[in-house]
Amino acid sequence: MFHRHPVLTAMTLTLGLATAGCNRESSTTNLASGDAIAVATHTNRIEPGPSASAPVPKPAGEPQHSTSPQLAKLAPRLAVDGEGLRLFDPTTTSASPIPFGRPQAAVIAAIERFRGPSDQGVNQDCGAGPVDYASWSDGLSLVFQQHRFVGWGLDHRAAGTIATASGIGPGSTRAELESTYANVDVNRTSLGNEFTAGGFSGVIDGSTAASKITDMWAGTNCAAR
Repeated sequence: MFHRHPVLTAMTLTLGLATAGCNRESSTTNLASGDAIAVATHTNRIEPGPSASAPVPKPAGEPQHSTSPQLAKLAPRLAVDGEGLRLFDPTTTSASPIPFGRPQAAVIAAIERFRGPSDQGVNQDCGAGPVDYASWSDGLSLVFQQHRFVGWGLDHRAAGTIATASGIGPGSTRAELESTYANVDVNRTSLGNEFTAGGFSGVIDGSTAASKITDMWAGTNCAAR
């Protein structure tokens, strides 16, 4: 069975990074340092004008990280791919890549800035050795090793909310997957109908064209087999 855990236990699957990155200098930010990641998520920050009212403190017990509808609307769109993550500016559609290998602290800070706090922990039982993880309640998990970003995972909770730049994610059908990516390879394993495509892997809940993706991952992950 495929465990619904931010970092799945047992054998580690390290995938080749096959997806080509966006190379247009005019639309892609080169994240050469952790500071660049932070800049990418601050592009559309709204500063109050002279007539803006002072913020009203939230009642005790209410989460302090909630964002206003305006800020939520302007938050970057997160996409996954075989090389890591991409943040798409909602107004210009330009993409800022966050590739595997970036510093753990910088990646977590960049994603938490618009998604809110993550649940963090350590998996000591991964075949590749101990890994750190950061996960969110909508099914996204990020994997780190030796303080570097090395993998991501999505489960069924991410259906309809997180996907690749081409729109493939949990909830997508096998037909949609195969019409979007060339050379999709599907094999029956102990995880189920396991596929690889575009530098990432996943599991489909059946063998028909209408069967849906339930889980996806790329980079270093631990799959129970």
